[in-house]
Amino acid sequence: MKGADRTFAVASEESLVELIKLARKRLVVVSPALTDQVAGALAARLPELGNLAITVIVDADPEVYRLGYGAETALDKIRDASQRNMFDLRVQNGVRIGLVISDEVMMIFAPVPQYIEAGSISVEKPNAIIISGGETDRLADAAGAGTAEAAAKQEIGTQALTPVAVQAVKADLKANPPQPFDVARALRVFSSKVQYVELEVANYRFNSRQVPLPPELLDVSDDRLRKQISSRIRAPAAGLGKLKVAVKTPEKTETVEVDDKWLAAERKRIEDEFTFIVPHFGRVILSTDRAAFDLEIGRFKESLESYHKAILSALEGIKADFEQSLLKEYLPRWQAHPPANFGRYGLEPTVKNLERELRTIVQGLFQKAISLEPPQVRVIYKNIAPESVHDSNFVEPLKKIMQRRGVPLGVIDTLFSSGDAAPAIGGSVAST
Repeated sequence: MKGADRTFAVASEESLVELIKLARKRLVVVSPALTDQVAGALAARLPELGNLAITVIVDADPEVYRLGYGAETALDKIRDASQRNMFDLRVQNGVRIGLVISDEVMMIFAPVPQYIEAGSISVEKPNAIIISGGETDRLADAAGAGTAEAAAKQEIGTQALTPVAVQAVKADLKANPPQPFDVARALRVFSSKVQYVELEVANYRFNSRQVPLPPELLDVSDDRLRKQISSRIRAPAAGLGKLKVAVKTPEKTETVEVDDKWLAAERKRIEDEFTFIVPHFGRVILSTDRAAFDLEIGRFKESLESYHKAILSALEGIKADFEQSLLKEYLPRWQAHPPANFGRYGLEPTVKNLERELRTIVQGLFQKAISLEPPQVRVIYKNIAPESVHDSNFVEPLKKIMQRRGVPLGVIDTLFSSGDAAPAIGGSVAST
């Protein structure tokens, strides 16, 4: 699993699905509700019940769907699969934590109510921890996924999710369907021509990436030599320079020389053209600019993906040179100071034995260095709170930067308005 070497991680849909797919003996999933992607991955594993022990525990409260912890369609998907495979879904009312146990790897996470906040895709904003080892058995027992002898240790999921309970959930959701409730309430009394916007771009700085050297290349007995060896090495992509990539513009597709700096400059160009920074508050965008902004971000994403493919293709072309340069660098060092494990296992440190061992390590290092995760681009919009309109620290800097950027005063003066959602006859909406 990607990122399994981290303790603090991100419980994205992709990471949860990957854990589900990796399970070979035991799979436990606990969550208030499921998303379509996670439910689909679980449904695909249910036919393996004979060889894979599976436990799924969810809440049966319709409120979890109104908050956005999961989708009603996901509930239908996993129920249909469970009926086909004679699998009992379990229920735990009020559960608000998430857990996935995939064999000996366990992820505990904070489920995200999507109608209140957006989830993270960056490891700098973790919402999960990953644990492995004996603790997985204890938690599996508590979730009722242990052996028959451990049944007394079960703490949650003791009741089945019955068809009657599911029908009650669906009837409630039909009468009161999910909606982004905070936004809906705000729009009834307050309207704004601007929104907060966050642009998240992950896994795109390929040239500046560094990877740790394996211990075998750091295990040098000579003190002077050890000080000369860094614990990290720049990835091979650092030496590739600019690569020719097909880039879309509003008018045409053209070939451009792209590198990390070009991508950073392109991102800045888009943000500077369409958004405004309000110090201490964040970046905002005019609602009328959203469609054009989204189109530019779509083109930027395509350019980023094309660059990623070009990087991977170019790296394959320098594989032999990369391996040979490290062999040339480290083989003499190993000849002068053979690795400790050679002596431990009685292996003669001949040139042939040393080179064979070193080549295997170097090849593994190269594969790790070129294991570049696909770039990810995500735009998150959030509504302006009515309270911000009365805060001069927000409004005045916003008006000034808009004036500097050429936004007409007639637009600036009508950024915000408030009043009754259904005004009385003859009434009007007052501007704030």
